[in-house]
Amino acid sequence: MKEDVTGNMEMYKNVKGGGRVAWLDNVKMYAMLWVILGHVMTIVIKTNVDLSGRVMEHFIVAFNMPLFVMLSGYSNFNAFNRIVDKQGLWNFIKKSTIRILLPVVTFCVIGMTPNFLLSPFWFLNMILYLMLGFSVIHFVVYALHKQHLFGVSLLIFVLAFIGLNVLWIGEMCTYYAVGLLCKRYGVFDRPRRFLFPVILFVGIALFAIVWSSGHYSIKESSFYHSGFSQLLSKGYLFLWAERQILAIVLCFGIIGIFCNYDTRYTLFSWMGSYTLSFYIFHAMMLRPFRNDIILDYFYNSVFYQFFYSTEILRWCGVLIVVALMTAASWGLICLCEKWKWSRLFCLGKLK
Repeated sequence: MKEDVTGNMEMYKNVKGGGRVAWLDNVKMYAMLWVILGHVMTIVIKTNVDLSGRVMEHFIVAFNMPLFVMLSGYSNFNAFNRIVDKQGLWNFIKKSTIRILLPVVTFCVIGMTPNFLLSPFWFLNMILYLMLGFSVIHFVVYALHKQHLFGVSLLIFVLAFIGLNVLWIGEMCTYYAVGLLCKRYGVFDRPRRFLFPVILFVGIALFAIVWSSGHYSIKESSFYHSGFSQLLSKGYLFLWAERQILAIVLCFGIIGIFCNYDTRYTLFSWMGSYTLSFYIFHAMMLRPFRNDIILDYFYNSVFYQFFYSTEILRWCGVLIVVALMTAASWGLICLCEKWKWSRLFCLGKLK
């Protein structure tokens, strides 16, 4: 495959040649669009003044981050089973760190963010820690028993991480484990034309039930506020179980529907192979909107005044900003692909 972007354009047409799975990258890009939408509607053009905005905000939070974590676990499974010695473990750690941490550090320096752990890229740091944590546990179990005892590794992993509140690792480790289990038992290996749409419908119905129950008015209902250990100490463990079940059902339905339509590799699929880069670039674009001076200027702009005037126009404004932000992020990704060092430091790609 050629190193330039034009060469890459030839690659995406053939899933077999690129060695990637079309439906998996499609669902990754779909999930990324939900992330961008969620951030735009809560940071740029705030829609929570409307009922539709508040409902959409809670719906997105219910599944979008869990979906990415589950897909990460699903995608990493085969790599873990190839770790059979210290060199294999080191190679996995090195590759994962370069792929995720190097771009995070690069853009923290560019954005003058001293604390990269709690930077706008916290989600990528969390994914990395889950990957490294499970790889070490799985290798130690293999080294002791000379075989891959996946169930033992998974149990130790969940028990070790579920109580951690740093970067919401305790909340997300279960979704990562579910993703690994789905790959281990081939849950998405073949299409199920009727089952997965039914599961998605059940997930949406569950969300409607949770919404109508009034649980979202409890501040501890959000994983951003309270993790497993905190809810356990407060006697609110039902909230943890509720959001875990809801997220898993919604994710199963969404992933399964994409699995049902495993088409040829397209431009959308190719974009889905860069979701980590999309996350970083769109997060950098959101940084100015956290500055009060810039925010005041934006609120007084003709664009904002026009699109914030009615509920329908607010949503139109949100979709326009999402489209512009997605297109700009993709343009920057293609630009970074042109040079070796920008690929390494901005995209985390060794080749």
